[in-house]
Amino acid sequence: LFRSPEGRFPATPPAVRSIMASRVLLLAMLPSCAVAGFFGPPKFVKDACEKWCHEATASSAATDAIEACKACNDGPQTNPECSGGADCDYCKREIVFPRHYPKLWIEEPSFNGKMAKLEGKTRCWCDTGCPVYYIKSSLFCHSECDAVCNKAPKDEVTIQVV
Repeated sequence: LFRSPEGRFPATPPAVRSIMASRVLLLAMLPSCAVAGFFGPPKFVKDACEKWCHEATASSAATDAIEACKACNDGPQTNPECSGGADCDYCKREIVFPRHYPKLWIEEPSFNGKMAKLEGKTRCWCDTGCPVYYIKSSLFCHSECDAVCNKAPKDEVTIQVV
């Protein structure tokens, strides 16, 4: 057991201090990334959103464009199970739930099939392509995402040898 030099409190093992220091460093870097413009959707998403919102305002019959534009302006998705005042922690509300996208998002050619690959996936590090959610899921939802990421695919069978 590690003890502080004074012997009053257990000292933190060096490996734990190293992990804690790296997490503090990552958190300290997030504000500078925000200032540099690394947060928010990429330009090709902004361009597609502009196109869909223009179509949506031009015609009330353009239901797919209206749905796509709404998704553009509603901000990051949250877990529908957590709406209406449901008691959800950060991980359940923001990270560990299957995401769904409007038809035009999935079919948009400039997205190069990226949205189709994300359909039904979480924001855990093994599912997301976003560096911000990769870091957030690693730091704040490690155990929850570990369970998601280490889950065997439905068509894969795990055999235990005794």
